[in-house]
Amino acid sequence: SLNNISWNYNERGDYVTALSYLEHSLAIFREAGGKSEENMILNNIGMLYNAWGDYATAFKYLEQSLVISREIGDIRQEKLTSWNISQFYEDQGDLSKAEQYMARIMEINEAIGLPDLEKDRTVLDDLRTEIKEQ
Repeated sequence: SLNNISWNYNERGDYVTALSYLEHSLAIFREAGGKSEENMILNNIGMLYNAWGDYATAFKYLEQSLVISREIGDIRQEKLTSWNISQFYEDQGDLSKAEQYMARIMEINEAIGLPDLEKDRTVLDDLRTEIKEQ
């Protein structure tokens, strides 16, 4: 619930209050040992910092989420976090790094047959074309 409430504040542009709710939620899940939920909240905090324009902090949280995703085998969250990191790098102009994360997304899609396969393949192909043109 705290996570959901945070997004109401996020939508209003009240990032400070949104962050407060996310941090509270994160503390609860860490205390309870809810790794999957902790993972999701770390990703959400990263995206909040990204929206806020604090890219270094955003990346720190996204990387934590990615590590937990891999530790616990949460492949869907790994895909989501990899997508967010890819977009982060693309926004920063580092297309090579963005391409690395998109390639991992494609591996996940192909391994488990996710429905986004063709859409993600197009994004990856576009990134690779842009990299070649640079």
